[in-house]
Amino acid sequence: MPNRRTPLATRANLITLAGVLVATAPFLHGLPDYRNDRDPARRPENLAAVSALAGRELRPGDPVLFLPSFWRVTALAYPGPFVGARDLASAESGAKSGTLSGREVGPGELRARLAGVDRVWIVAQSNLLPSRWVPGDPTDRVKLDVVDGEFARRQQYVRGRVKLALYIRRMPPQPTPSTRPVSAPTPTPRPASPNPTPP
Repeated sequence: MPNRRTPLATRANLITLAGVLVATAPFLHGLPDYRNDRDPARRPENLAAVSALAGRELRPGDPVLFLPSFWRVTALAYPGPFVGARDLASAESGAKSGTLSGREVGPGELRARLAGVDRVWIVAQSNLLPSRWVPGDPTDRVKLDVVDGEFARRQQYVRGRVKLALYIRRMPPQPTPSTRPVSAPTPTPRPASPNPTPP
């Protein structure tokens, strides 16, 4: 005698199937968005693209600052392009300090290090420099103050919320003909009389 399913068993199977469809439908609907989120080119902070730019632009020994210090994660995630660059604010690596991005030098030490460079690469949040933002960290404040006050931007590459920019130290302003101070004319000595009068 053939095994017949009872209407109750068929109904339970249909309910199970409907439950599976209800649970998987949102996942399938969101799958394209999930794939887009995984694409580095669509992320607001495309660290891979910024690192590729760094690899193209930085030369061994070039000084680098991360502003705020959080953006050091760029060099941690993609270290190759930053090998040989001088991280001016770094005091201790993450591995030595037991932290993610390491420890930075104090404000005074950083000012001294910045005084010795004429150019510096900045990996920063794209809306900084110039900015009204006042960092809570004193070392980040020095980075912002010195770079914004003593350097001028020469190149900039922005990728979403992150930018790589080259800053060159400003030269002291040179007076132009229109701004040269006007000095009083030097008095010309009177020529001696050809026939001096006897005393």
